[in-house]
Amino acid sequence: MNTTPNSSPTLPPADLLAQIQARFRELDLYGQKVTLTHHGRRYAARCDDHAFSIYRVNEKGHVPPGVPGWPVCLVTADAAVDEYSHPALEEDDFASGLTIQDWLRLIEETFGK
Repeated sequence: MNTTPNSSPTLPPADLLAQIQARFRELDLYGQKVTLTHHGRRYAARCDDHAFSIYRVNEKGHVPPGVPGWPVCLVTADAAVDEYSHPALEEDDFASGLTIQDWLRLIEETFGK
């Protein structure tokens, strides 16, 4: 059975967040930071009472504490956004190339029970 939340464009952000939160609870990941790898790059994902977020981990050692990277996906009760690469841009270092649904599939493949 596929229990990955439906990220239909017509689904309101609050409903999408509620579905993601429920799945993170089922996976015993709620409130925890988990690490994902995509195309050799590391990402930190977390889902809690306020948001589902994914940050690209900045691998540079000289970065000050509290600056883990930059957001590539964020779902709150008010908005759902991702940094999916624009097709016209050949190389975009800040884009992950994944949509919200792609991220949810990757989390399911990595941590699903």
